[in-house]
Amino acid sequence: MIHTHLFLKTLLILVEKSMNKLGILGWPLEKTYSPQIHKFLLDFCGLEGSYHTIKHEIINSKIISRINDDFSGYNVTIPHKEKIVSLNNTSILSDSVKAIGASNTILNKNSKTYLFNTDFSGFKTFLDLIQYDFGINSVLILGSGGSSKAIAYSLDSMNVNYYIASRGESIGTIPYSEISKISKSIGLVINTTPLGMPPYEDTSFDIDWQFFDNLETVINLGYGSANTFLDKFDKSINQYDGLGMLVCQAIESFNIWTSADLSPIRIYGEVLKELEGIDD
Repeated sequence: MIHTHLFLKTLLILVEKSMNKLGILGWPLEKTYSPQIHKFLLDFCGLEGSYHTIKHEIINSKIISRINDDFSGYNVTIPHKEKIVSLNNTSILSDSVKAIGASNTILNKNSKTYLFNTDFSGFKTFLDLIQYDFGINSVLILGSGGSSKAIAYSLDSMNVNYYIASRGESIGTIPYSEISKISKSIGLVINTTPLGMPPYEDTSFDIDWQFFDNLETVINLGYGSANTFLDKFDKSINQYDGLGMLVCQAIESFNIWTSADLSPIRIYGEVLKELEGIDD
């Protein structure tokens, strides 16, 4: 009876994985549009499947092994994008994951686990969509986590000069207290931290934005009407939340999981339309 139960449980897991059991791993995951995006993409392609939130504040090898057994693919978000790489030490890493040291897309196929990063390519696609021109100005990236590393990798591929600001001291970053020294050279600010989104709406950077004379555009990777980060900037500055980049990287993750060949640029508008009216 016990062996039969284990067999049926294993069979159920295999059936679910074959039907695109997908999800997103992170914490606190108080608000994510990923389930709506991927449900739309599954329906759009006529595929069976589901997408779930996988909430873990702390992850370890046992937890990740269980998730890998249960899901055919999943996204990884704050705060686990870097930790997930070290916990999958027998996995196959894409070139971008090797370079960035962070992953946001996991594929489990044929008893093997593959790690990808679609944040960097989704960011590039979003810049194409908004037709952003870097000109001679530099970029300021706020935060030094997994998303920040992906953005930096993307900017490196475009030969764009950038600075990474971080609260802690680390190689290749500048402290927030020294940002004023480079403020006049910055044309684009990208916030990769959770500050501004629930539950960090009332937490802010100690930065005086009025000294950024050449600032043209601000991109906040957080999204939703509850996010307060963009409220700090004058309306004359181009402002984008992270929904656009989320959609672009999500489509690329979906292609990896399902072997679909959707063009992020072509389907972008349809996905955004699907998200209209979602209650924040």
